Amino acid sequence: MAYYVPLGLRGLILRIGTFLIGLLGSLVYRLASRRRASSVPIAQTLPVMLPD
Repeated sequence: MAYYVPLGLRGLILRIGTFLIGLLGSLVYRLASRRRASSVPIAQTLPVMLPD
């Protein structure tokens, strides 16, 4: 069974810290996904003529 324990100032610092970690993580993910999207070339298929 879980109990609520007031943490006071430490709880506030913990909440701010976890919020900042989430914010920075989402920014890094967005920048990395943009970089991946622009650097990956689009694969173009070429027609191949097969002998009968």
